[in-house]
Amino acid sequence: MSTVTSYDDALGFLPTANKDPKRRSLLAKIRLIAQAVHEGHVAARRYQELTAQGVPHDKAATQVFAELYRAD
Repeated sequence: MSTVTSYDDALGFLPTANKDPKRRSLLAKIRLIAQAVHEGHVAARRYQELTAQGVPHDKAATQVFAELYRAD
């Protein structure tokens, strides 16, 4: 039988006790990738809409980034 020397040691039976808090679960990583792909599709669609309306390519790209990725 081991001796508990701290409060944290006593919680060693919990599923999250031995996990690094900075380490993401596989599901969280998949969710993050899916979100990034979705944002890319939204940006591409908006870019296509602008260029179809006759907006020059460089201005369309600048506008898409300004609309979707501006700092709040």
